[in-house]
Amino acid sequence: MIRPLRLLLPYVVRYWPALLLALLAMGGEVMTAVLSPIPVQQAVDHVVHLLGSHRHLGWNDVVALAGLALLLVVIALLDTGFTYFDLRHTARIAQLAITDLRRALFSHLQRLSLSFHQAGDTRMGDLQVRLGTDVQALQDLVASSLSAALTNAGTAVVMILLLWRVNHWLGFLAVMTSIPVVLVAGHFRLRIRHASREARRQEGKVSAFMTEALSAAKLVQAYGRESEAVERLRHETTTSLRYGLEAAEYQARVQPLVSLISSLVTGLMLLLAAVFAMDRAITVGQLTIVLAYTRGILSALRQLTKLATQAQKATVGAERLDDIFSRAPAVQDPPHPRRLPEGPLDVVFDHVSFGYSAENPVLTDVSWRIPAGAAAALIGPSGAGKTTLLSLIPRFYDVLVGRILVGGIDVRELALADLRAHVTLVLQDALLLRETVWNNIAYGRPQATPQQILAAAEAAGVTSFVDQLEDGFETMVSERGTTLSGGQKQCIAIARALLRNTPIVLMDEPTSSMDQETERIVLGGLRTLMHGRTTITIAHRPSTIEHARIVAVMDNVDQPSTAWGMRRSSFQPVRSEGRAA
Repeated sequence: MIRPLRLLLPYVVRYWPALLLALLAMGGEVMTAVLSPIPVQQAVDHVVHLLGSHRHLGWNDVVALAGLALLLVVIALLDTGFTYFDLRHTARIAQLAITDLRRALFSHLQRLSLSFHQAGDTRMGDLQVRLGTDVQALQDLVASSLSAALTNAGTAVVMILLLWRVNHWLGFLAVMTSIPVVLVAGHFRLRIRHASREARRQEGKVSAFMTEALSAAKLVQAYGRESEAVERLRHETTTSLRYGLEAAEYQARVQPLVSLISSLVTGLMLLLAAVFAMDRAITVGQLTIVLAYTRGILSALRQLTKLATQAQKATVGAERLDDIFSRAPAVQDPPHPRRLPEGPLDVVFDHVSFGYSAENPVLTDVSWRIPAGAAAALIGPSGAGKTTLLSLIPRFYDVLVGRILVGGIDVRELALADLRAHVTLVLQDALLLRETVWNNIAYGRPQATPQQILAAAEAAGVTSFVDQLEDGFETMVSERGTTLSGGQKQCIAIARALLRNTPIVLMDEPTSSMDQETERIVLGGLRTLMHGRTTITIAHRPSTIEHARIVAVMDNVDQPSTAWGMRRSSFQPVRSEGRAA
């Protein structure tokens, strides 16, 4: 349980007033659990004394016994109040702290570089399990298990100390007989943790597969692989189920064993306490308190073993969350970032080499200059590294050799937020949010006025089709924009870029999904977008790059590196600027 507590501590201590009240309430619960047998002990000793002295029950005796009965009721009322405040504040702390933890985890995932999100071992479904199930396990720990663990552990310790005070031998026996319970629980706790860890890992695989299969439902159905997908899910869930049942089996074994040991200990304590009572080493009332404390100690230990499964789930969840938090962004801000100048910005590739791994370079010794405000085009076959080259400008990745200058400053000397605030991307696969058409455009600049949003939509050609949608600009776009055509999605993406109004625009096949009529409409918007801005466009269609002053051809060669040559476009005569790499 140490690892989950270490992870949660920074988020829990923020709410220290509620935490303090919860801890005081837990202390009150321990106190009432310890005090509740004492009135019974006092009453028994009082009655035994009366019987031993052959004295009749007097008014004072009735008052004394009534006072003890009233004390029992007061202790019960106090316990009710303490329990209420404990549960109320721990539940509140759990909700607040876990919300903060989930936000911090999501924020950290957002800051991690694309190299993490696009890695082969990173799967969306597994990240969803970490944000959901793993975080929920920690919430359950704080909301209920932690309080139960503290109160039961505190009750057991205090009762053992009081037993020691009643009789050293009885206290020593209580300690020694608790050891088997602790050892049995510890043995099964390790096995439960292993099974829980494997079950959670498998849950991540199951979630990842389901996310992948559902997002590719069109592909699955087109190739008639529905049965195969169902069979694979059955296989994956069977493995997850096996580990889940294994953890349940260990939990089922530990409870009866602990109950059996508890019964044996209770019988042994009863026998020894009875002997001490007959030898007058303890009173009869103390005999009752010994039995009550013995049962209280063993009940507390049983409750602690029941919490083992939840504690191990929380431990596994904490391990998986720590794994995410331990990952640092591959691309980070410099200690003392410089600021970009205002106005148009030039882009320079200065002997740049890059590869997703140092052993397999994708780009080798690339040098290219795009003057401020110039329109450049980049052409070449698929797989030549064109998109990779553009990804280096906003520092989605860092170069291995050389440097990239924006406005005369190495991009590694700029704050990521500042650099990316000056760059707009228009991708081949237009990325839209599950939002209205209007809000998807406004995403480029949330503070834009309605007039500015409408002007961007009109310039990008959105107004040519938006009235045909069910609710116009208020039409809700489905996930991944499946309810829109490729051209419509691209028009919305270009409108978003127009609204963003940055000095640098990078476009990757911006009209690849459009028919000629839609392309004609959008090209006007693209010209508006490019005016006065530094633009680099990846394209295959002549119409998309006919505006370019600079054209670079990127082509694969026999070696893994990439050869570059600056030349006049073969689509139409254009002026070529810059040098070949």
